[in-house]
Amino acid sequence: MKTSYPLADKSSTYIIDWILLFLAGVVFILPPLFFLEFKKDEWVNGFIPIRMVNAELKFCIFIIITSFIVGITWIRAHLDSQFKSVSKQIYIFGGVFLISVFISTITAHNIERAFVYSFVWHALPILFAFSIFQIKWTINRMNGFISLILLGGLISCLVVMDQHYKWTDWSHRLPRSGYGGLIYNQNFAAEYHAPILPLALCLVFVTESKIQRGMLLGSLVFIFMPALSLSLARGAWVGLIAGCFLTGLIFILMISLRKKDLKKENRKSALWISCSFILLSIALPVFLFTSDLWKKKGPSTRNTEIQNHSSTESQELKSITNVKDASVNRRIVLWKDALESILSKDFLFGKGTDHYELHFHESALRSDRTTGGTLVRFVHNDFIQILYENGIIGLIGFLGIWIIALWKGIRKAIEYAVNGDSTNQALTLGLVASCMVFLIESFFEFPTRSPCALIVGWTSLGLLLVLAHQKSENEPFQLIRPITPKLNLIIGALAVGIIPFGCILAKDLFWANIYHFQGRITGDFGQKDKSLKFHRKSIEYAPWEHHSRKFECFYLLTHKKQFAEALEAINKTLEVHPGCLVAHQNKIAISINEFKDYNMAKAAYRDMKKAAPYHPFTLQELQKIELIKQ
Repeated sequence: MKTSYPLADKSSTYIIDWILLFLAGVVFILPPLFFLEFKKDEWVNGFIPIRMVNAELKFCIFIIITSFIVGITWIRAHLDSQFKSVSKQIYIFGGVFLISVFISTITAHNIERAFVYSFVWHALPILFAFSIFQIKWTINRMNGFISLILLGGLISCLVVMDQHYKWTDWSHRLPRSGYGGLIYNQNFAAEYHAPILPLALCLVFVTESKIQRGMLLGSLVFIFMPALSLSLARGAWVGLIAGCFLTGLIFILMISLRKKDLKKENRKSALWISCSFILLSIALPVFLFTSDLWKKKGPSTRNTEIQNHSSTESQELKSITNVKDASVNRRIVLWKDALESILSKDFLFGKGTDHYELHFHESALRSDRTTGGTLVRFVHNDFIQILYENGIIGLIGFLGIWIIALWKGIRKAIEYAVNGDSTNQALTLGLVASCMVFLIESFFEFPTRSPCALIVGWTSLGLLLVLAHQKSENEPFQLIRPITPKLNLIIGALAVGIIPFGCILAKDLFWANIYHFQGRITGDFGQKDKSLKFHRKSIEYAPWEHHSRKFECFYLLTHKKQFAEALEAINKTLEVHPGCLVAHQNKIAISINEFKDYNMAKAAYRDMKKAAPYHPFTLQELQKIELIKQ
């Protein structure tokens, strides 16, 4: 792999590339493995000991490091007045997506919340992938880079295995939901692990060392596959099976169409590489149906109703097609309600990033019967989520980026096969498969909103663009593009601003999360004054969030008995989150019980009915008001 990348100062370029590679490597290692453990009075006096493993903390790490990567990349581009350019189609669809995200943000109900998560979930990942593309790549760098991704995933899977086999006592003290390792939630962990498996497989064909091949295959068979099986995450299972199978099948079909252009030995090599991905897709069901042979004997951590069957994992796999399954049915009704809502209004640009939760109950004709009083932040389908929050324009832009990248990657893999370049062919197919797994997962879950899965998905996209844009004799492509003075000025300003902005935002999200959880823990211990103090500190750092505001209202009502102040806090909660049912209920209750104001209660009920017309709680509040009237 040779990339022509002439910059003004070769020595500085070399150093910067290694800085970027180091920071990117940290992204793959630190977020999946990061957690916090507070001992007595650590960090802040009065903190209660707690061990925290959650997505918010991992996002903070992601934001800081990627902001530095993007900032350094843009600073270099600004100083050199040039950058490596992707194809025009990628720019068009990327621009369409970002413009739609911007429009949906400025028209959103909670602009601050929409802006924060548009930056974290959309803008920063795209810029990160583009920054990955800007690095000067060689075969050794590419292999080492992917190996770092595997290292983070390998350690994460080992923690999952430790949770199951109980090799140590350490992992069992971690807060968790199922076998999630250091990612807490088993579904989030599986969404992160699944796209890594094709990358491990492609390195088997790249490395020349038999020992390294054996280690890679051993990690696939004895660590990655069992950890993914134990997760019981059906979305990740489908993503791996379908993603790897489609990658292998499409490539075999493409080879058959170019049969005359391939030499016999090149065709055999290409078929073997493509068939290996099909074998990987078949391997997972084998693990699932034989799980009782390799699992540790004992009670399952989930779905106790099927423990008497031969294999919990196999039953979970079979339940995917069962529409009567509670989880499957819940997803279907969420999708139907979301689609009907967005088709009726806000179709072009959506309601704003991270605004599904705010408007969920407004159109939850079916969903409110299955979700109860919960607020649903994600629709469990990233494509519908983008359609709902960023409109059809945003969805077209998002899909366009990935489809163009995948198509160019497949075409380039065929070119590598024709030229007998099995190394780049295997790398390209591995990255294509990883992207396919990520996208198919996105149809059932929300990996574009999960920090660890997001990192792997967008990194795979960036690396795929690198390989897809390699220059060849048959298709010369000028990678280097000069930057006009006006554009260079904008790039310089953004480069200087993105690093401090990312650090400040990460700091605010970090402390908002810390204080919120300290507030919940102290509340559980009965320390109500301290809990209220912590929740108010959380609000200071993240005023766009509603979680701590709910607790502030609760303590003001039940503990402080400060009803006027509580009413003010309730109104502020509804300003940032109009769909918060608890806030609506509290407002109606305080109107009736404390202020004895029937008209205020009726007005509060009308607001609640507008926010949640189909929810059973809304009808209950109406009955309370009518009873008081009588």
